[in-house]
Amino acid sequence: MGEFNLSNIKQEGNLYKYTNVVKGFQMRYFMVNAYTAKLNYYMSEDLKFQKPRGSIELLNSIISPSEEDSTTFTINTLDNQIFKLRAQDAKERQHWVNILRLIAHSKEDTHFKVYANDKSGLVENFDNNKPLIKKNSQDLIREIFNLIKFSHDEFENSINNLNQTEEFSRYDQDLLILKAASSACAKNLINSCTILSKNLEKEKDINEDTEINDSLTLSQRFDHEIKNLLDSSYKPSGSGSPKKSSINPDDELTDEENKISKNSISDQTKENLFKFFSNLADNLDLTRTQIPVQLLSKKSLLESYADLMSHVDQLIKITDEKNSEDRFIVVILWVLASLLSIKSEFDHKKPFNPVLGEVFNCSWKAGDDPNSKHIVSYTAEKVSHHPLVCAVYLECIEKNLKINANIMTKPIYSGTSVKIEIFGEMILRLDDKNEEYNITFPKVYARSVVTDPWIELGDSCSISCAQTGLKANIEFEVKSFYGDTINQVFAELKNKNEEVFCKMKGEWDAKLEFIFVKNEMDRIIKSYDLRDISRQKKRVRPIDIQEEYESRKLWKDVEEALKNEDYQQAYNLKNIIEKQQRLTDKLRKEKNLTYLSKNFYKTKINNDKLASSLSSKTSNNSEYFKLGYRWMHKNWSC
Repeated sequence: MGEFNLSNIKQEGNLYKYTNVVKGFQMRYFMVNAYTAKLNYYMSEDLKFQKPRGSIELLNSIISPSEEDSTTFTINTLDNQIFKLRAQDAKERQHWVNILRLIAHSKEDTHFKVYANDKSGLVENFDNNKPLIKKNSQDLIREIFNLIKFSHDEFENSINNLNQTEEFSRYDQDLLILKAASSACAKNLINSCTILSKNLEKEKDINEDTEINDSLTLSQRFDHEIKNLLDSSYKPSGSGSPKKSSINPDDELTDEENKISKNSISDQTKENLFKFFSNLADNLDLTRTQIPVQLLSKKSLLESYADLMSHVDQLIKITDEKNSEDRFIVVILWVLASLLSIKSEFDHKKPFNPVLGEVFNCSWKAGDDPNSKHIVSYTAEKVSHHPLVCAVYLECIEKNLKINANIMTKPIYSGTSVKIEIFGEMILRLDDKNEEYNITFPKVYARSVVTDPWIELGDSCSISCAQTGLKANIEFEVKSFYGDTINQVFAELKNKNEEVFCKMKGEWDAKLEFIFVKNEMDRIIKSYDLRDISRQKKRVRPIDIQEEYESRKLWKDVEEALKNEDYQQAYNLKNIIEKQQRLTDKLRKEKNLTYLSKNFYKTKINNDKLASSLSSKTSNNSEYFKLGYRWMHKNWSC
């Protein structure tokens, strides 16, 4: 057993502490107490042996360098207090941040202890007064890795910053030998940590494979979900064709009729968010992190996509426009209204990750009129597990309108925000007009996730139609630190001759202006409010007549446990579904079988489009196009 005692770490010095708007930053003397995991501060250095003027709890706090300048950083404590501090320069700031993070992410007893047979993992049943995550061996190795790197960097910096004199030089032969020996030692220790980490990961995989067979009963291994996924869904490569399924819209009911309640945002949810994110490292891919069940929404990701596309009155309005430019603007308004739904649907919780082969079906009726003949049907399916790709299809037969989308998401946690990169594409086709619109997606940012979360969009998305030559690159401007304006969006709409025929500006969650300028004297402005674009109620068949692999039926027991706040039961039920998924994947690999989608078929992406995407520095879709293929719905070519 190896042990690293944090109590030996010493750090003290002057920092500027933000007091209030009037007084601004005031200099205080700070001292780290690693044993109690507190940052104490005094009016001056002379008073450091007296009672501190104040203390900041560091354990499970989030220490983040500020984006406003190179010297400021913030400390977000477990009880939602935020302290803003400022160092003398960037180097000193990084030194303080490294030390404070080391303390904040340490274990509660302030000691690092590594046990060779440590099997601890995520806590299954959470106490509200304890952190949501228990350290495992991988976490401890990562912390030791950081401690080694930090100590080595400090040592090298102390040599590099030595004052040059005639008798003494930082290039002294003995110092260079010492520096090289330290570097070699640190490198060997880091390599050892890496090897140990990989061995633990292999051991974990072996244990998981064993646990899958041991923990699932015979009936659980071959229940309806497994049979559905194994019998007709998996075929040898290149054989078989997708099965067609018919959904009767008359069987579908609204959420009110199905007695489906919406998620509520409670103070306990916010506290759970704080505890979870307090234990995460910067730039962490959340797809590789297990989310505590308290932070799960009561619906699948496939259903969440349906909620974002529910402005069907606006969608079918596209086909009613006589002019190609007018149709193009209605397409833009529908896309922006769908993106606005991300903000309204945001409930601080994460949907269930769908399992391979999971399907969600629903429909909408125009104007929410039960007797309407204009019905928009929706089918979504998880078609790939590695990478995680969801395929989506919408169709309005009466309007000859179809949409096919492939969506990949990658959420990254950094500082106090979660950046969600959305890879993929959406194709909207109007058969009567012989037009196809290609649509890409912007980035989504969940800001201040540990305090008061809010949503904004960033980067850009594009909409283009090859048949008419119309295209637009829509730029989303993120809020600057000093600015007050938020949610700004801009675009130039171009025709087939690359001429700008319209400029758009405004707020993506409120009002937009489309400015048509034919010449200096001829200027027309059309205004739209995205909040006035209504959403229609989705209609879903009751669970008792759904098939086994449909989302609501698959997750119904987990959803019920979450509704009753029985988190232990929710964790166990969710674990069974995920173990079934891993067992199915394992059997598929052993038998060299390929997954065959129930509703979509795989086709190669055009090589020209692939090459142009990979060579474009501004493209957000290179990761998607590297797949080299897309999934199209079986009715796309009908």
